[in-house]
Amino acid sequence: MGYLEVKDMVFSRGEDGNLIAQEIVLEKLTDKPTVKLIPLTRGRLQEMYAKAQSGNVEEQIQADLDVIKFGLIEPKLTDEQIKDMKPIHANAITTAILAISLGQTQKEVLEATDKAVLIGDVKKKSLM
Repeated sequence: MGYLEVKDMVFSRGEDGNLIAQEIVLEKLTDKPTVKLIPLTRGRLQEMYAKAQSGNVEEQIQADLDVIKFGLIEPKLTDEQIKDMKPIHANAITTAILAISLGQTQKEVLEATDKAVLIGDVKKKSLM
């Protein structure tokens, strides 16, 4: 076992300084299409989290849209197209982006999301 190296701790970037896109199969969709994604860095995730926690509904919605806006490279969508996305596709792409950003599989992200939703439902029901 060796020392942890910086190259293992940061996302890969090209010569232009941009994050390197990865071709990812969207496992949640039946036809398993491929898209090009970049991971969301820790800094970007923190920005989105802060925006989502602000309490302002518009900023919360924008934080959700930003996951796809900043993570999806191909196909490239406009802000309006992202707003008009079918939920099944938005969910599959968001799951894949979070998976590569957090170093997890899409299945692990889905399982964690399902648990969080269940816990939230239980909390809501107990408050009623």
